[in-house]
Amino acid sequence: MNRRLVFLASLAALAASPFAHSDVAFPNKAVTFVVPLAVGGGTDILARKLAQNLSTLWSQSIVVENVSGASSIIGTQRVARSQPDAHTLLVTTNGAIVGNRFLFKSLPYDPDKDLVPVAQLADIDMVLLAHQSLAAKNLKELVAQARKDPGSVTYASYGIGSQPHLLMELFNKREGIQITHVPYKGLGPALTSVMAGETMLTLTGRGSGDAAIRSGKTKVLNYNADKRDPLHPDVPVSAESGYPYFRVATWHGVFAPRGTPKEVVAKIHKDILTVLNQPEFREDMVKRGYGVPTRSPDEFAAVIQEEVRATGDMVKAAGLKPE
Repeated sequence: MNRRLVFLASLAALAASPFAHSDVAFPNKAVTFVVPLAVGGGTDILARKLAQNLSTLWSQSIVVENVSGASSIIGTQRVARSQPDAHTLLVTTNGAIVGNRFLFKSLPYDPDKDLVPVAQLADIDMVLLAHQSLAAKNLKELVAQARKDPGSVTYASYGIGSQPHLLMELFNKREGIQITHVPYKGLGPALTSVMAGETMLTLTGRGSGDAAIRSGKTKVLNYNADKRDPLHPDVPVSAESGYPYFRVATWHGVFAPRGTPKEVVAKIHKDILTVLNQPEFREDMVKRGYGVPTRSPDEFAAVIQEEVRATGDMVKAAGLKPE
């Protein structure tokens, strides 16, 4: 009898072990990637490429839905309220997870309690793009122009609470200037507005901005990184221009509804890493100027919490108040 009890206890322990779930039955139906930003931006492009590769790996269809608007709140809320089985996943950037908590008095979702980090897809240093008609050629000249004619220069962002929005408002505060914010529902529309001359500036990842640069309609004023971009060696980084604080990076990540089983999160993370490490996929990421992280879900969560602290300091320094 004692041996039988020991045997049964061993089986119970094995069942509770994460190794017992190495063959998790996921997905068992079509998966939806919700992108809370407009079609054509960096997040949308990456989500669609990831969906294509993962659907092959999973032998299951993945639908990408762009649910943009309200600073990514609508799409993010949809995933936060979805069934916690990971068949509806959020593919988003810092804004929805970090920035919004500082810019809105209340949100219909709690980024920490309602969502769980699954995988960080990319780290992205940003470039400051300007329409060719803008007289300024670098940050110093931009500050001088904005001081001479307050409110005449506009910048586009992919939404209130986005990293570009926060950094530009900090820039306004620190330099005593007024560069006017024009928020769009995604990076694609923001880039289009600058190319058309409807707005004068935008911050974007280098890869996302390459088409705008090649078009000849825009120019690069600044590179937000530690060292110059090999593709644009004549463009200074922020510290070289005398504005070391003018530095922000963004990321793309995948999130599941809170309550999703840990073994399912682990499987999705593992499979996403498999895709990220495929040579063709990785080469495309590098061409887009993306760093490809390999952080675990817990490490990604720690990155987010550190960014929450840093963003809180940036919001405070910029004097922004929640709406």
